[in-house]
Amino acid sequence: MRCSRCEAEVSEHQKFCQDCGEALLVPAPDEVTEPDEVTEPVGVTATTELAETSAATERIEVVADDWTPASPPPAHAEVTTTIPTEVFAPPVTAEMPALFDGHADIAEYPTPRKPFQVRVIFLLALFGAVAMMMSIVADVIDLRTTRPAAGITAGPQTLEQLGSNLGLAGFVGTAVMVLGGLLACFGLRWGAGLAGGAGLALAGWAGLSIGLAELPIAIAESITRTSSVEFTLRITRDLGWWLILGVGVVGLVVFFASLRSVRSGGKPALNPLVAAVAAVAVVVLACGPLVPVGNAAFADNFRSIDPTRDLPAAFFAGRLGQVGLILLAGVVGMLIVRSYGLGMAVGGVSVSSWLWISSLAEIGSNPVGIGYQNPGATSTVPHAVTSVGMVAALALLLISGALATYRLNRSRPN
Repeated sequence: MRCSRCEAEVSEHQKFCQDCGEALLVPAPDEVTEPDEVTEPVGVTATTELAETSAATERIEVVADDWTPASPPPAHAEVTTTIPTEVFAPPVTAEMPALFDGHADIAEYPTPRKPFQVRVIFLLALFGAVAMMMSIVADVIDLRTTRPAAGITAGPQTLEQLGSNLGLAGFVGTAVMVLGGLLACFGLRWGAGLAGGAGLALAGWAGLSIGLAELPIAIAESITRTSSVEFTLRITRDLGWWLILGVGVVGLVVFFASLRSVRSGGKPALNPLVAAVAAVAVVVLACGPLVPVGNAAFADNFRSIDPTRDLPAAFFAGRLGQVGLILLAGVVGMLIVRSYGLGMAVGGVSVSSWLWISSLAEIGSNPVGIGYQNPGATSTVPHAVTSVGMVAALALLLISGALATYRLNRSRPN
């Protein structure tokens, strides 16, 4: 064969001319079709099966256009690589279960309760309980005159003399407050509400007790001013008076400290209908001591009807304050429709429950009722409206608590 450029003799196995260096065309094998005999574009497809598994199959296709055996691939040759990957999951049969079939067993568990932790409301409740126990035995006021005077009881007076049921009512309130504070240490929100509601009840109890302590002081001062006999009156507000005030302040602080637990904590809400009816019952209970009796008027809740004796403002503020705090604890507690609110409402009627029972049954020598007594009444036996409100409130609080417990048990996974 000869070189196409210089016509020099070359071997058929040479790739380049030894004289001019021209590239030699290598003749194609006999079985390859010559380019001038092809009527359609020639395509060469090489398929290589790399791997075949139950999970994937890959195929690689390489296509070269306009390539002929007599010439190298042109510069514009296009190479396309296609790698489809298909993943086949094994069919789900009785013999081969799905990878995860426990969707029906998935349940959201409530946030685990925190372990026991001493909280501020528990410590404050203990402090209030100590002050309460001391106030029961301590002298509240001490009246002294230089000579005997009619209508003035000289000497010290204790809480028992102001009201025979006041000491035990305060003890009930502090016991409920301590219990609620202890439950709050275990992370129970209704326990914190119980302590807060009892704190409000103790604040109302302290206001009523101080108002009743100021009552003989005001009467003694009125007698001293109008008496025809000259004498000197000495008034002492003793340790018990300040201890009662301290119990009321501690109760308010416990209430404000308990507000940090007012959130629901993921627990089911109370039944709104029962909560609303219970709030109405508490309104009836709070309005009962304000109902005038006989010839009295509603305005007598705010003024003195005896022209010879000017009753102190602390007396009216004390009885109205107790009624108002009962209303606050019960109505607000039930309308927030949470476990904290239920505890708050129960704690709010703790003190008044004993005052109602002891005055209704006339336990003791001189028991006092809720808000002392109704305007124009001759005794401290509670009014019928007060009794209806108390019975309805206690019954609805019990029903609300039972429904809350039932809904909580249903919400828990089995």
